[in-house]
This record gives sequence, C-alpha cells and structure tokens, in this order.
Amino acid sequence: LIQRCASCGKLRHPPRPMCGECRSLEWDTVEASGRGTVYSYVVNHHPQVPAFDYPLAVALVELEEGTRLVANVVGVEPADVHVGMPVEVEFVDHDPELTLPAFHPAHSER
Repeated sequence: LIQRCASCGKLRHPPRPMCGECRSLEWDTVEASGRGTVYSYVVNHHPQVPAFDYPLAVALVELEEGTRLVANVVGVEPADVHVGMPVEVEFVDHDPELTLPAFHPAHSER
C-alpha cells in the first residue's frame, strides 16, 4: 500500500502525517502494482547482517505509481543489476518476525 493525500491525491513514501504538497492531514491508501524499475543501486559488502546473503544489491526502486522505495534485489547476480532494470516485488521471510519487500527481475529480464 502507498499512502495518498485525500485532499490533493499526491502519493507519498515514506508515510507521514501531513502532505508536503497541500499540508492536509487527511489520507488514504492505494494498492501498488508491485512493478517498477531500478532508479539507483549499490552493492553492499559490509557490515554483514546474518539474515542476508552477501554481496547484497540494494536498490532505490521507482514504482510504476511514481513513488520510490529502498529494497534488496534478489534472484540476480549483483553485477547484473543495472539502472532502468524492470523489477517486480516479492516478500522475503528473513526470520519468523521479519518479512521485507524485495525485488527480482521482471519476467522479461529473467
């Protein structure tokens, strides 16, 4: 879900109490398609956290709806990640209490 201003319709992420465009405190949500493109990325080597495999591609993904979010890129070698790469969301269980969105290459890139 993406937070949307109920007054002006502006989408915003991360969620916050007030719209940065019109200053409204009213909001609702829209369901994201789960598709986007890699806007930027880094390949992380350190510090290593036990729940993740390294090297770890971490991307700023621009969703089709226009908002951006930071998430891991999975299902592809970090060296093969590139700006403009079409991706789709999946939810990864890292442990019983931690599920995070990640993105894998869209079917056309697999």
